[in-house]
Amino acid sequence: METLTDNEAIKMVQQGDTAKLGILYERHHENLFKYFYRLTSHKEVSEDMVHNTFMKVLKYNKSFTGGGQFAYWLFSIARNIWIDHLRKKDVMKNKKDLDAVYHLHSEDDIRIDDEAARQKMLINQALNKLTPEKKEAIVLSKFHGMKYQEIAEMAACTENAIKSRIKRGLYEMRLFMQKYETLS
Repeated sequence: METLTDNEAIKMVQQGDTAKLGILYERHHENLFKYFYRLTSHKEVSEDMVHNTFMKVLKYNKSFTGGGQFAYWLFSIARNIWIDHLRKKDVMKNKKDLDAVYHLHSEDDIRIDDEAARQKMLINQALNKLTPEKKEAIVLSKFHGMKYQEIAEMAACTENAIKSRIKRGLYEMRLFMQKYETLS
């Protein structure tokens, strides 16, 4: 019996002779592995990607129309697997980055030696204890340099109400910080 071409082998797979997929695997797994290994530099990941490629070939074999060479179709599947891998890797990287940021900023885990950084953290904690109205007024006034009248227009209240919110808010912050200092 003469040797089957790749296109003939995949046609037989399409007709239900899935054993012919073994022939295609033997012919192409090494090249696929080299392709993935160059991209990942990880043996196990590359092996998994080769496996996934042939699983897709088995699952989607009917989409091969025979209009081109099987190897090109195979590598287009491999490329899609590589792209999926990159997407998953980016998602995991971003998740790890977010977890690291959360962990670094968790109040329970902060151990700050730098006095300026400790004061900044304390101010932020004190601000977070205020009502939203007081917090907003202080942030706009002290951190963004807005005038009381401008803040009052934004908040749809009187200038005296803003002055009162800021004065009471700063007083509450001072009490919180003094309480914190006595506990330290």
